[in-house]
Amino acid sequence: MYEDWLFKECPGGWRLRYRRNGGGYEASRDGRRWERVPSVTEVTGRLNKNLQDWAVRQVVEYLREELAPGLALTPEEVDRLLEGAAKAHHRAAQRAAGRGTDLHAWAEAYLKGLNPPFPEAEPLRGMALALAEWWEGNGGGLLLSEEAVFHPEHRYAGRADLVARFGDRLVVVDLKTSARVYPEHLLQVGAYALALRAEGVEVEGGFVVALRDGLQIAEVPLEPAAEAFLGLLAVHRFLEGLKGS
Repeated sequence: MYEDWLFKECPGGWRLRYRRNGGGYEASRDGRRWERVPSVTEVTGRLNKNLQDWAVRQVVEYLREELAPGLALTPEEVDRLLEGAAKAHHRAAQRAAGRGTDLHAWAEAYLKGLNPPFPEAEPLRGMALALAEWWEGNGGGLLLSEEAVFHPEHRYAGRADLVARFGDRLVVVDLKTSARVYPEHLLQVGAYALALRAEGVEVEGGFVVALRDGLQIAEVPLEPAAEAFLGLLAVHRFLEGLKGS
């Protein structure tokens, strides 16, 4: 029953469990009664304006490829176009998720010193090259990768892509396959840093690295980002509570 679960001992006598390939987090103090806890990305998903804008762009791009000036459409063709447009953002999200999984797998091997070959296909090759140049240029030293974190007081969980040492600074790094850094990415890093500190890992800085169109790096103001995340976490719990009322 539990063969797909990974477990982690956490501060305050808590245990965290989560599935190898995603699917949520649960926490327990006695190992018998498990409480579902929200993930960091689930909470920051409340800031969905960027996702809405992105979904609209996917529909526009789909229609631009399918339509031409003066094109006459039968009712059946109109229905096909509308159905395709409605699914455009789902197809794009699946492609993006695949890129993210492939990049994270390559990055984890690279940062662990396993010297994986650089991907041959774009855009993954460009992303990998940009990441390697940034990492080596900062003298990065990996401490943890894909580290599950849990905050015992605020009861949320997630996975930090990287905890690393840049010179004399301990930092948490979140890798993104998006074209740029969005506000919710900053909140995610703030949440990871807060949970890591609760575990005794005293991170001093944080970065979001967006790799899709070249390299865009944003340094995260950890305290304000963590405070904003906790505010959004309260909103998330309030809205979830309304579903059961």
